[in-house]
Amino acid sequence: MQFDEDIEDTVASRPLSDAIEHIIDAREWDVPYHIRVAIDKDIRIGKWYTVKAKGGQVTIEVIEDRLKRADPVVLAFDIETTKSPLKFPDATVDSVMMISYMIDGQGFLITNRDIVSSDIDDFDYTPKPEFEGPFTIINARDEKACLQHFFDHIQNTRPTIIATYNGDFFDWPFIEQRAAIHGINMYDEIGFKQDSEGEYKSTHCAHMDCLKWVKRDSYLPQGSQGLKAVTTAKLGYDPIELDPEVMTK
Repeated sequence: MQFDEDIEDTVASRPLSDAIEHIIDAREWDVPYHIRVAIDKDIRIGKWYTVKAKGGQVTIEVIEDRLKRADPVVLAFDIETTKSPLKFPDATVDSVMMISYMIDGQGFLITNRDIVSSDIDDFDYTPKPEFEGPFTIINARDEKACLQHFFDHIQNTRPTIIATYNGDFFDWPFIEQRAAIHGINMYDEIGFKQDSEGEYKSTHCAHMDCLKWVKRDSYLPQGSQGLKAVTTAKLGYDPIELDPEVMTK
C-alpha cells in the first residue's frame, strides 16, 4: 500500500480514520515486483522490444511491426547416477555417471569415464519416426569435467525452457550438490537455484518438471506415473530400461 508524502505530518494531528484519504495506491501483496513493473509498463510476453540503458536510465520501446514470435530453445535432460544396491542414490557418496539431454531434436550424452569403462561412440536412438534421436557423445575424464561441460553447453546454447522429470526433487539437487563438492557453484554457472517452495528456478529460463504435469493432468493412476510407464502410455513406445548395476557392467 502506498501513501502520499505528507502522511506522517498529518496522522499525528488528525484522527486515524482520516488516514485512508492519503492512500493513493493499493496492490496485491503476493505479486512479485518485476511482475508488477511489467503490468504497469505494459510489457508483454511474445512482443519484441528495443531496450536501451544510458546514464542509469533504461528505456523500453515495443517494436510494433515485428509480429513473429521467437522460437523457444528447449533443453530436456536426465541424469544417471551410481548407487549402492537396493538403495536410493545419495549425493554425498554417489556420483553422476551420465547426463543425457536433447536440444531442439539434437541429442547429447556426457559420460563420466571414472565410472564408464571405455569411450562410447556417437549413436542414434529413434524409437519412433517422429522421435528422431541422433546423439553426440562427450566422454569426460571425470565427474567434474562432466558437470562443467553440461554447464558450459547450457551457457552456449542459452535455452529458454529446460524440462526434467522429477527434476525438482532429484536431478537438480543431485547435480547442485555434486557440483558443490567439486567447488562449482551451479547458480553462478547457469542461474538455477531452489526457491522457498522447493522448486528450481531461474530469472532467464523456465523450468518445467514434467512429473508435476503427469500428477495433475495425465489421469494416470498413482502407480503408473514413473517415467517408463508415462512414456509407454503417452508417447506410445516401450523404452529399454537397465538397472545401473547391469548398465555399468
